[in-house]
Amino acid sequence: MGVECKQLELALDQLLSDGHTRVVLDLSKLTKLDSGGLGKIVNCFSRLKTAGGALCLAGTTGMIDGVMKLAHADRFLKSYPTAREAAESFSDSSASSAN
Repeated sequence: MGVECKQLELALDQLLSDGHTRVVLDLSKLTKLDSGGLGKIVNCFSRLKTAGGALCLAGTTGMIDGVMKLAHADRFLKSYPTAREAAESFSDSSASSAN
């Protein structure tokens, strides 16, 4: 497992232990994504969903967007142009489920 994947895992562990279950993963500065990285993102999604939360991606473009589509991860991982829009989507989904 790469250093970045381990850092992501540790960051998610901390977020979950602090009670945060809705997470935005900003990938706008990411230029490469291999199967290990994609697997870690899917693992984060799964852990958050199990905890009653959600994971949204932000800033997926170019090769990153292509990998997500090729692996069909775009079918269950919602992606937004910016982290702000991704974060705002949590408010929208909370309002929708309350009605």
